Amino acid sequence: MSNQPNASLPPPEQLQRAWDSSYARGDNFLFYPNEELIRFAARYIRKQTGLTTFRPLPPFADAAPRWLDLGCGIGRHVIFGHQIGCAVYGIDLSAQAIALARDWATRSGIPDPATRLVVGSVSNLPWADGYFDVVVSHGVLDSMPLTIAQQAVGEVARILRKDAAVSGLFYCDLIAAPDALDSAATPGETVITTAHETGTIQSYFNRAKIHDLLDSIFDTLECVLVRRRNMDTNLETSRFHLVLRPKM
Repeated sequence: MSNQPNASLPPPEQLQRAWDSSYARGDNFLFYPNEELIRFAARYIRKQTGLTTFRPLPPFADAAPRWLDLGCGIGRHVIFGHQIGCAVYGIDLSAQAIALARDWATRSGIPDPATRLVVGSVSNLPWADGYFDVVVSHGVLDSMPLTIAQQAVGEVARILRKDAAVSGLFYCDLIAAPDALDSAATPGETVITTAHETGTIQSYFNRAKIHDLLDSIFDTLECVLVRRRNMDTNLETSRFHLVLRPKM
């Protein structure tokens, strides 16, 4: 991928237009859930026991947990959350994406998609403190300036449950810098200049940058680095996958 390093970052309204344009072109049309997110749900939320049956896992065994997809795009992880028995919600910066997500949710039998799936910023979530049991976010926090991601994780901590009986969970993933395991320097942010997602942000991470973003407000339950190498081109991509709990 060709990027423009160290570029001055575009303002929020320009980023919103870039994401609307990306979805209008169909750049981000994914219809299947991410495998690591499925693993998270199976280990912590709902264990699939048959073709259409699921066993609720403690502490989410008493009722359908409220599940928010942060940066939901066209809704693939909203649909997945609904399929495993959660009460699902979603938010995305792109009106184009939310229009498609509402259509998909309606076809899938999700109630009230017009109010549960909303256009908005992850830095200012329109839900009350402690409203959600689960927040999931795939390929989102690394697609924005770090300053916005910092505001977003503060909002996630605010809207997750924090009590003795049930503490909410946050799953997210972050793209790793090429030298993520070797360099102590903070990786930077770039503006995408290729046709796919042009004009959007890519923010790279290593453990130090993850620490700065998350460790003051979350306890880490899991941090896994998953690498994929194309053996024909020798190109490799790596992502950190995290399971987090807000500090009490």
